[in-house]
Amino acid sequence: MQRIMIVDDEALVLLDLVLTVESLGYRVFCDSTNVAEAMNSLGDDRPDAALLDIDVGGTPVWPLARALKQRGVPTVFVSANHAHDELETEFAHCPAIDKPASSGDITDALKQVLSAAA
Repeated sequence: MQRIMIVDDEALVLLDLVLTVESLGYRVFCDSTNVAEAMNSLGDDRPDAALLDIDVGGTPVWPLARALKQRGVPTVFVSANHAHDELETEFAHCPAIDKPASSGDITDALKQVLSAAA
C-alpha cells in the first residue's frame, strides 16, 4: 500500500485530506500541521508521495519539499491562493491543486505523480 505524507496547517483541511487519501486506498505516512514535525518524520524512511500546503502556518514548505525531492518523493502542492502562481521555479513541474480540493482532484494528482515515479 502506497504511503502519502500530508502537511497542512488547518486542522480541518488536514483531516479532510487524510480521510480522502485513506478512502482512495492509500496509507498515511505522516499527517502534520507543522513543517519541522514533518521533516522529523522522514528519518531514514520516506513516503511514496506527498500532499503539501504551500504556506504552513506562515512557514514556507520549500525546505520540506526540497528534502522530499532529494529523496525522490513526488509532491502535489495544495493552496488556497492560486497554487500554480505560488510554486517556486524548481517545483513548476509538480501538480498544484487549489483549495478546497475535491477527491477527484486529489485522485488525479496522486495518480499522476505516482505513475510518473514508477
